[in-house]
Amino acid sequence: MCVYIGIEDLAANALIEILNKTEKDFVTYAELECYGAEVVNILNEQGEKAVLILSRESTNNMFRNYSDIFEEKMLDNELVIALKDGKTADDLIEKFRGYLAWDVLLAFVNKKSLAKLGVVS
Repeated sequence: MCVYIGIEDLAANALIEILNKTEKDFVTYAELECYGAEVVNILNEQGEKAVLILSRESTNNMFRNYSDIFEEKMLDNELVIALKDGKTADDLIEKFRGYLAWDVLLAFVNKKSLAKLGVVS
């Protein structure tokens, strides 16, 4: 079986951890790519085949399909993904973690993947 990880799941899980463990309220695309690569590595090490779906099209779809949750901002000449005003980590947990397979959730919260976001668990 192959696990497909979309940018919306990746961004949501990254932001949950960032919001709960730091003062930041955004994730950069570079952080997201490193985090996603580590999540895939963790799953592959466990014998799960995993693929990240990170394309401009999937990013555009995320902002269109979840326009009530995510927004793209320019901070210090860098595009970042942030939550819309009024949204919280709890909103993300409710929307994006309820259906995740256990092994995928564990990869999202693994210390090695969280290190790529600069958060300490």
